[in-house]
Amino acid sequence: MTDFILALALMLVSGLLIGAISAMLGIGGGMIMVPTLLLIFLLLDIPDEIRMHVASGTALCVMVATSFGSVVSHGRRCNIVWPITLRIVPGMTIGVIGGAILADQLDSRVLQIIFGIVMFIVSYLMIFGFKVTPRQRPMPGWPVCTSVGGAAGFKSGLLGVGGGALSVPWLTYEGLPQAKVSGTSSSFTPCAAVVGTIAFMIAGWTSVHVPGTVGYVFWPALPAAGGGAVIGAFFGARLANKVPGRQLRIMFGVLVFCVGVVMLVP
Repeated sequence: MTDFILALALMLVSGLLIGAISAMLGIGGGMIMVPTLLLIFLLLDIPDEIRMHVASGTALCVMVATSFGSVVSHGRRCNIVWPITLRIVPGMTIGVIGGAILADQLDSRVLQIIFGIVMFIVSYLMIFGFKVTPRQRPMPGWPVCTSVGGAAGFKSGLLGVGGGALSVPWLTYEGLPQAKVSGTSSSFTPCAAVVGTIAFMIAGWTSVHVPGTVGYVFWPALPAAGGGAVIGAFFGARLANKVPGRQLRIMFGVLVFCVGVVMLVP
């Protein structure tokens, strides 16, 4: 019982920090939430062979709470291009389900290695930058939106992270102003989070027998890490304009690089 309470306390603290970082940088927190949960779950005696699966599924569950607040905020400011969101959702739904199914078939260690490699890529982009030249284009059609949604959703379902690494450059390429890029990209996350949570619950329905879990989702993390992330995001948004963005991105890139190293260490 003591370990259970300690795990929830650590989730609350990590949620506060991750929420603040996410708000300051305008990115999803899954890439930090997953490895953090992976370590915290050591306290709960979750078997090594499924610990990564539970971390990914739980991170998606936490994103259900954090993503809707972001969508409401951007929606009030008219920063979401809803026709694009509606065209993205079908492909993203299929992609998330496909990613979750593949994750269920892969060894936990293999998932950690894939996650670590993705962290190195994200770290490089955060530190050195990756700019796409925006151009005025017509509204992207269904085939393009379905393909992009499927790819972003697959990554989310496989690793338990958001799809911003794909959707932000693509929306910029399509010619959207930065405010609408951030808002429209954030509107994709609830779909990935909800569908991914359900998929991980079903995939691990008979695999996990730890108190508080349903499939690969540890539900007590929702009020703990999710609540902490919402509070942290409030303070992070206030700090966003006080700290130079370039310095923040470099610091976060170094952090993500360290996370990648940790995930690849046996």
